[in-house]
Amino acid sequence: MKRRRTGVVRFFAVLVLAVFGGTAFAQQTDECMECHSDPTLVRETPSGPETLYVDLQVFQNSIHGGLECTDCHQGIEELPHAERLEAVNCGTCHEEIYRDCSEGVHGREYSGEESDVACCSDCHGTHNILPVQDPGSLVYPANQAETCAKCHSDPDFVRRHGLPKISPPDAYKSSVHYQAFLRGISNAPSCFDCHGLQGSHKILPLNDPASPVHRENIPGTCGRCHQKITVQYMESIHGQRLQKGISMAPTCVTCHGEHVIQSPLNPESPTYYLNVSKKVCSPCHQNEVLNERYGLPKDRVVTYANSYHGLAVERGSKTAANCISCHGIHDIFDSADPRSRVNVANLEKTCGQCHPGASTQFTQVKVHTYRTPVELKAADIIRSIYTLLIVVTIGGMILHNLIVFLFYIRRKYRQIQVEPTVTRFNRSMVLQHAVLVLSFTTLVITGFALKFPDWMIFKLLLRVGLDEAARSLIHRIAGTVLVIASFYHLFWIFFNRHGRKEFRSMLPSLQDLYDLRETVQYYLGKRRERPQYDQYNYIEKAEYWALIWGTVVMAVTGLILWFPVWSARLFGAWVVPIAELIHLYEAILATLAILVWHMFWVIFYPEEYPMSLVWLTGKMPREEVEHSRRRWLEKMTEEEERESVRIFE
Repeated sequence: MKRRRTGVVRFFAVLVLAVFGGTAFAQQTDECMECHSDPTLVRETPSGPETLYVDLQVFQNSIHGGLECTDCHQGIEELPHAERLEAVNCGTCHEEIYRDCSEGVHGREYSGEESDVACCSDCHGTHNILPVQDPGSLVYPANQAETCAKCHSDPDFVRRHGLPKISPPDAYKSSVHYQAFLRGISNAPSCFDCHGLQGSHKILPLNDPASPVHRENIPGTCGRCHQKITVQYMESIHGQRLQKGISMAPTCVTCHGEHVIQSPLNPESPTYYLNVSKKVCSPCHQNEVLNERYGLPKDRVVTYANSYHGLAVERGSKTAANCISCHGIHDIFDSADPRSRVNVANLEKTCGQCHPGASTQFTQVKVHTYRTPVELKAADIIRSIYTLLIVVTIGGMILHNLIVFLFYIRRKYRQIQVEPTVTRFNRSMVLQHAVLVLSFTTLVITGFALKFPDWMIFKLLLRVGLDEAARSLIHRIAGTVLVIASFYHLFWIFFNRHGRKEFRSMLPSLQDLYDLRETVQYYLGKRRERPQYDQYNYIEKAEYWALIWGTVVMAVTGLILWFPVWSARLFGAWVVPIAELIHLYEAILATLAILVWHMFWVIFYPEEYPMSLVWLTGKMPREEVEHSRRRWLEKMTEEEERESVRIFE
């Protein structure tokens, strides 16, 4: 009936034109094509040249191929006609569709409210309109994403119209719905299936209660295809809350996403087995505002994450229970509901899925629920007892071992005082090293305290007064001290005779590669003779030059972060986040290098244990020099001989 009425309207419209338009009017397609068959026919518009060329073959193959040009372009009364014509009124034939579209968000074009929203030709085309069922049609279900993307993937358009999301069509292309089209499933949902109101062209805003994608209508929209699941959801506690008008009740898109809906078998999907607890359930059930507003338990997520189930899932177990294993997926009910899987009457069956033979006593074990006041009190007492026990026991062990450690350090120190020694560091070098150790350690502690505030040691420091103001101040003071020490070191190596000599000793050489090879061979048992080194070996040279590099990088990036406004003005906005990233990872690299490399060679290396005391005394036992640094000893002997000859002469 609708098609018949629309056809009658079109017939009379064409008839009126034929009778009253006059034979001089351009009523025949071949007359129009005398000009519009020219590919070079264009007109200038504010947005640039616009072609007026019409491919006659394309038009004749379109759904309107049997019409004359003037059936649509009805404002032509003379030749040549006006350069600009009134927009084609599709409503002349498609009255109901035109009305539906006019009442939706796209109708703003026709009402004059918005001038650049989609009109008929933007979606359907102009002279190339094909039936919706034709795979070549712009509105064929599999092509709708590309058609909608012309506007909805344009950042300027999205921003201009205040749309909530950029490029949903591109997101839709990675969904299971679009992938279904690619597999040949022709009835998979497209953009129009979800956004169109009851199959019409009336696409309403998200906040319109009549819109199919209004949050309260989403289950019904999804239910067009997923009827059984929708029935389960509407009966569940989530669906019941939605029907009662609770604005924060989860809908289908809360868990599955809006446009990027992926299979639960896809590891990237929020509903994937290993993701569902963290990405789907946790965002709501650890929301303090939601829990407070609706009286929900506040410890559900934390207690699950600390349970065996939560820890095992976090480690990638696909057999350990996650939230949906016990509570269900779409059919989640309040634990007091007899239908709930975690109802007392159903726990044996639920737990028995993983624990065959689960008894009533077993199901009474608290997994991640509130305990009774007695149980909570008992837990607090046990926790307090063990905290005290750990502090006393481990603290006592540390104190005991520290006494032993210091004993051997004192003994080694006394030996150095009475045994022949060789001076390796003078007082200036010892002082420089001490300042470096103090400033570097302070920077590490105060820097990581900002980046990793949840670490236990930094929580303890916060309790004793290292708040952000104090941390920031101490960090900057330590950084300033390190920079000043670095400049002093540069002055020392350039303007001090001993400094220049030490610097030359630190320069890398080909001999360092030979030393590295011989060292590895010796400790692998491939070489019997112990490798011999100079005053500084490749290990110490690597540390020194790494220190130079690290200090420069940390100083430069640190100054950028200290003065971000000035830095952004001088270099551009990009410099601040880049400096922050480099500063963090260089700090991690430097700290690990000290712990893994430097600490081993000065403390844990068996021949140095319990510690090399050079950094305190500046001296090395001569026996140690003879044992592993003969090349240095030979150089010192030669220098002493030359000095003796010079004095004698």
